[in-house]
Amino acid sequence: MKKNIDIIRYGANGEGVGIDNGKVIFVPYTLKDENVECEIIKDNKSYSVAKVVNINKKSPSRTKPVCPFYFECGGCNLQHINYDEQLKIKSNIVKNNLNKISNIKCDVNDTIKSDKQFFYRNHITFAVSKNGKLGFFKNNSHDVVEIDKCYLVDENINKCIEIFNSYFFDNNLKGFDFVKNNGDIKQVDIKFVDNSFLITIVATVLELPNINNLCFRLNCLNKKYSIYLSLNKQNNTMIFGEKLKYIAGEKQLSFCEENIKSYISSYSFIQVNNYIKSKIYDKIKQFVKGDIVVDAYSGRGVLSAIISTNAKKVYAIEIEESSCLDAKNILNTNNINNVECICGDCADVLPTINEKVDCIILDPPRKGVKDKVLKSVIDFSAQKLIYLSCASNTLARDLKVLVNNGYYKIVLVQPYDMFPNTSNIETLVLLEKNDD
Repeated sequence: MKKNIDIIRYGANGEGVGIDNGKVIFVPYTLKDENVECEIIKDNKSYSVAKVVNINKKSPSRTKPVCPFYFECGGCNLQHINYDEQLKIKSNIVKNNLNKISNIKCDVNDTIKSDKQFFYRNHITFAVSKNGKLGFFKNNSHDVVEIDKCYLVDENINKCIEIFNSYFFDNNLKGFDFVKNNGDIKQVDIKFVDNSFLITIVATVLELPNINNLCFRLNCLNKKYSIYLSLNKQNNTMIFGEKLKYIAGEKQLSFCEENIKSYISSYSFIQVNNYIKSKIYDKIKQFVKGDIVVDAYSGRGVLSAIISTNAKKVYAIEIEESSCLDAKNILNTNNINNVECICGDCADVLPTINEKVDCIILDPPRKGVKDKVLKSVIDFSAQKLIYLSCASNTLARDLKVLVNNGYYKIVLVQPYDMFPNTSNIETLVLLEKNDD
């Protein structure tokens, strides 16, 4: 069924939204103030989803995507919108989520732009096609769109695409078929930090042929590298399976981040945009002045190390053992003595800290903060809370508990464009204890 509709606003993922006979219609790849002909592809009771057939009236903010695979691969979804408009959309997404989910009405700052809008990502996980070529999954599919270049990732990572394509072809290694449940290689995960590669090949076999040949190709890039193999025989897309095995290169790579000597492992989480990460960490450091701080969800401990120079003491809490090991190495290497790294679940560790805490930093995964952790945060009654979120919907849900019950008041809501050309947003929130 085809319809002509006016796009009146943006949805939570940056898609265009129109109204037809009182029903909301979500139309990806459209912009506010456009009139489009679209075809309904999913019709629910309360809303519909449509695909664009023709754009009758174009927005001046529409731009031509630079990536030839943009409408196929689904890796990014705002490349058809000029950058200034993308930044406005992201601030509005944060504001709308706070309003609709938690009924919080507050000022949301303009989104701080990234120094680079393309070729900024230092970490990417490539899918592998049945032909043994790198690419990305189509939306809601295990079909792989083969690419020769991704416009979001660092150019050095792009140089690896042809290297792996050739290596897999020469050695007759096939991508995993999720329908037939067979194949050799599932994914290739690449981190590029401080001019070095950490590569994790996710495979259904524990031995790969002719690794020296792969190393020869990588050596041509004149970068340090480390290669690991993650064994995953299950029919899923998990990067880390039954076993992680060192294959070649330097066994442990050291890096320098924000003037901190650090380490990463295959398991480590890293912020994908160095340009924005630096701005966020600098801002958080400004908030910490002589405080006793709890850095919940501390990961590899880089932020804990950075703020240690401004803090009296930092408790760094992280559940992943490998990240805790990285954090302890960072602390030892940098001679940092006022950070205590604690390996465990925040929900269990927080209640055991018997000290008056001035500031709590929450930097959870996309699913947000557990109810038990929020209760512990409230019980601590710290003067300041700093919440860094990569998902403004769960951020809004958690702020509803902290703010609407009168425990804290919002001082700052600052979105950052950690992920240009996608609808993902990093948001920094500063809260102060409500003493009213």
